[in-house]
Amino acid sequence: MSTLRSIFRHPTLRLYLLGHLLILAGAYLMEVMQSMLPMALAASAALILMMPLLRQLGARCAKAPGNDSRRR
Repeated sequence: MSTLRSIFRHPTLRLYLLGHLLILAGAYLMEVMQSMLPMALAASAALILMMPLLRQLGARCAKAPGNDSRRR
């Protein structure tokens, strides 16, 4: 299976990549419209779309064996 196909198979990574595409679109619209509003909206949407990926990574790290942060 190719790397690109495996990336697009996971919905959390698709949302993450969509957030980055929105940032690029917001940057283009910021240049065209001479306003900061499109970039602010795109960045906010990117942060919201990144949350499922962060939750997934956090859950994966929490159940990793030998990763006891309370054992200092």
